[in-house]
Amino acid sequence: MKTPADKKTSDLLPDHDLAGERPRLPSKGAQRLARMREKRGLKAITVNLPIELVEEFHAKRKEQDKSANDVIAHLLRTQYLRKR
Repeated sequence: MKTPADKKTSDLLPDHDLAGERPRLPSKGAQRLARMREKRGLKAITVNLPIELVEEFHAKRKEQDKSANDVIAHLLRTQYLRKR
């Protein structure tokens, strides 16, 4: 019979982790990407747009052979952030 004084009984241990929950560490690829962005002074943003607009954007961007980052950065500087 098992007793509470029996130190080798795994049944007496609690079901939860005694150390508590540990935060998830980012993967090596995510760490490398974060270092690259910090080094180059970049910040990622996410936007939600209608599908039709995104498809038109990518079609026009591919015609002009430009990257999406370059096009969006140019539009932000020349249209949205311009002095009025």
